[in-house]
Amino acid sequence: MADIDSIKSMLESIRQRRRLWKLSRRRKNQQTLSALGIEDDELAFDTIYDHLKYQNYISGPELDNHTPIVPGVIWVFGLNINGEDCYLKFQDKPSGAVIWISLHIAEYPMVFPYSRG
Repeated sequence: MADIDSIKSMLESIRQRRRLWKLSRRRKNQQTLSALGIEDDELAFDTIYDHLKYQNYISGPELDNHTPIVPGVIWVFGLNINGEDCYLKFQDKPSGAVIWISLHIAEYPMVFPYSRG
């Protein structure tokens, strides 16, 4: 588990690279955007950029567990978007790209170790 300062630093880092954010074309991600009434990835990214805070942290950084391993650490957050609790998972790539692997309505309760109340 990361400490609050590390999470804040990482969030600032990915915000500075906003133009390098990409969303995985997973069907679940696309269905969620449609269900939320979000017309494109950029609108979803604007919401994440504006509202994601350390209190939304769930876990990370973790190494990729695929074979072969994909370089870059994985972070998991949760965020309420348009009235729905959404599960967010991204990989911070060595190239500087931020790949949002998951952006979908949460299927399970999310635990936020730094939430207030």
